[in-house]
Amino acid sequence: MNNTMKRLLLIVISFVTFIAAAVAQDFPRAEGIHPERGLFGMGLIVGEPSGLSAKYWVGSDRAIDFAVGASFFTDFRAHATYLYHIDAFDNQRVPLYYGIGGSIAGRTGRVADFGSDTRRDRVGLGVRGALGVSYLIPTAPFDLFIEFGSVLIVFPPVALDMDLSVGARYYF
Repeated sequence: MNNTMKRLLLIVISFVTFIAAAVAQDFPRAEGIHPERGLFGMGLIVGEPSGLSAKYWVGSDRAIDFAVGASFFTDFRAHATYLYHIDAFDNQRVPLYYGIGGSIAGRTGRVADFGSDTRRDRVGLGVRGALGVSYLIPTAPFDLFIEFGSVLIVFPPVALDMDLSVGARYYF
């Protein structure tokens, strides 16, 4: 697959992510906070990025999720996303969620490729859209999730990136 096709695929996937988030607003809100689970969860995330994941519920259907770790393409990567949870599957334990936030990634001490610009010691900043689904385990304060993210890198060069990850968090 040549570079033009890869860029077109990234644009299409990013567009679908943001459209899905807009359509999702017609669904009823999911209730993510339950008496047996705390407001703050921490755990592991595997994929793009791989590392630590955290989630803090700021309302019954809203949360902020964080991830920090390494990536296949960068030495470090972190993101924070404001999430809305909806009851798309008619099951409060399996909320679909979408949101928007920011992402930072970079390499130190070796060559990094940000779009067509290749330099050392670069940091990229971007706007991130996320779409995912969680499973809130009914008998324990855990959740499992799979999440797709699309990042529009706005600094240093403009580029598109995407990520896919799975993870689990313990709430306390």
